[in-house]
Amino acid sequence: MKLSIVIPAFNEAANIAAAIREVQAAISDVPGIADHEIVVVDDCSTDHTFDTVHGLASPRVRCLRLSRQSGSHVAIRAGLDHAEGDAVLCLSADGQDDPGILKAMMQKWEAGDRVVWALRRFREEGISYRLLTGTFYLLLRLLTDKNPQQIDLADADFFLLDRKVVKSITSCPERNTSIFGLISWVGFRQGIIRYDRRPRMGGSSKWSFRSRLRLTVDWIVAFSGLPLRLISLLGLVVAMIGFLYAGVIVVNAYVGKPVAGWSETIILILTMGGLQMLISGIIGEYLWRNLEETRNRPLYFIEKQTDQNR
Repeated sequence: MKLSIVIPAFNEAANIAAAIREVQAAISDVPGIADHEIVVVDDCSTDHTFDTVHGLASPRVRCLRLSRQSGSHVAIRAGLDHAEGDAVLCLSADGQDDPGILKAMMQKWEAGDRVVWALRRFREEGISYRLLTGTFYLLLRLLTDKNPQQIDLADADFFLLDRKVVKSITSCPERNTSIFGLISWVGFRQGIIRYDRRPRMGGSSKWSFRSRLRLTVDWIVAFSGLPLRLISLLGLVVAMIGFLYAGVIVVNAYVGKPVAGWSETIILILTMGGLQMLISGIIGEYLWRNLEETRNRPLYFIEKQTDQNR
C-alpha cells in the first residue's frame, strides 16, 4: 500500500526537517508500506519553512504554501485534498506527535479500523489549561451529537485515515468547522492507540487562547443546533417567570402592599437586556457562518508548491 503523511506547519523551519526524517525512519519499520509521500502544508509562514522543505530535494517530499494563514485545520484539509495514499497519517511539525507508533496504527488499520486516533496518556499542562480544556470538551459533549465510538477527543492529537474516510472529509466543503469534529461525524469504524506526548523540538505553540476559542465556537455551531433550541427553552422559562411576577404584582396591589421600587426595575431591565443580547449573539454566529457558506469561496489558495508539475 501507499501511505501519505500530511504535516501542517506554521513557522516550523527549525523543526520540519527533523520531523520529516523521523517520519521516514518510522515508515521504514513498517513492512507493509510499499511507497509513501510526505505532503507538508505551509500555512503562510513568515520564516523559511517552505524553503527548508524545498531544500530537502526529495522526490517523496513536497510542500504546498497557502496564500494566507488559515489555521492548522484548513492546512490539514488542504493536505488531504492532495494526498494520494491508501491511508493518510496527519501529525504536527513540532515533534510532539510520536511517529514511532505508526506500526501499531497500521496494524489497527489492517484489522479494519478506518480511523485510528493517537490519544495521549496524560496531560502535562498547568491546572488552568487543563480546566479550560476540560470545560471545552464538556461543552462539546453536551451541545453536539454524541460520538458513536465514545472516543474522548480531549486526548486526541493526531490520526490515521483510510482513503474512504479521506474522500468523505474532502466531500464536505464547509468553511467553519473542525477537522476532528468532521472525522468523528462521518462515522466509520474507529480505534485508538495510546502514546506519550513529547516536548516540542523547539519554538513555542502557535495555539493562542483566541484560536482555541474560535475553534470551540466553530465546532459547536458546525455540529449542533442545540444552542438555538436552548434559546427557545430560555424564552419559555423567562416568559413563565414574567407571568408569575405579574401575578405577584397583582396580588400585592390587591392586598395593599407597596409596588417594588426602582432598584428591582433596573435589575429586571439589565437582566432581560443581557439575555436578549446573548440570544442575538448566538443567532448572529449561525447567520454569519451561513453567509460565509453561501458565498462559496474556496477554502484555501495555493501560492506555490515544490513540485510545480502536479
